[in-house]
Amino acid sequence: MRVSRTFAVGLWPLAVALVFVLPSMAGTVDRVAATVDRQVLTVSEINQMATIRFFPRAAGQSDDDYRHNILEALIAQALRFRDVERFGAQDIPKDSIETRLGDIQRRFASPEELAAAVQRAELTLDEVRALLKREMQVEAYIQERFAPMIFVANEDIESTYSGSWSQQRRQRGLPIPPLNEVREEIRTLIRSRQLQQEIDKWTAQLRARANVDIYAWR
Repeated sequence: MRVSRTFAVGLWPLAVALVFVLPSMAGTVDRVAATVDRQVLTVSEINQMATIRFFPRAAGQSDDDYRHNILEALIAQALRFRDVERFGAQDIPKDSIETRLGDIQRRFASPEELAAAVQRAELTLDEVRALLKREMQVEAYIQERFAPMIFVANEDIESTYSGSWSQQRRQRGLPIPPLNEVREEIRTLIRSRQLQQEIDKWTAQLRARANVDIYAWR
C-alpha cells in the first residue's frame, strides 16, 4: 500500500480527472484522501465526519490521529459495505436509527450544537441518518454472519475472571465480587473481544483483495 500526504500524480486516470469543488468555498479543489479500488474518498468527507463527530474520539487524541482514524474507518466501512451488498443489506428500523442519532447527539452539549455542526458540514440530519443506516446495516450483517460462530467456554470465563478482569479491578481500587455474580458480564466481554477479532480478520481479508491507496487525511 502506497502512503503519501500529497496528491499522487500517478493516481489512476479516472481519479486524476476528478475535480471536487466544495460548495462553501468556490474554486477550492477537494483533495483525494484515499481510493478503494475505483471508489474515491475525499478530504471533505473526513472534514464532515469530524465536524459532526460521527465516530467516537478517544480522550486526549490529537486532531491528526482522530482524522487518520476517521479515514481508516471510512475505508473499512467501504470495504465491508460492498460485501454486505453482495448478500443484500437489511432494512433498519427508523427508531433504531434515531437511537443511534441520539448517541451522536450526546457528543454535543445540546441539540442546537449538533444542528449547527451538521449545517457547518453542509449536511442535513436526513443525510446523517442515511450514513447511520449504512453503518448499522454493516453491523446487522456482522451479527448475522459472525456472532453465531462465537462460543465462550466456562474455562475462558474462569481464567479471565482470575486473571485480567480481577487484576484491572485491583488496579482501580474496586472490589472483586464472586464469579457467579459477574459471570454473564465476563461472558459478554469475551464475546465482544472475540467478535472484534473476527471483524478485524474479515476486514483484513477484504483489504488484501482490494486496491487501497491512502494520500491524505487533512
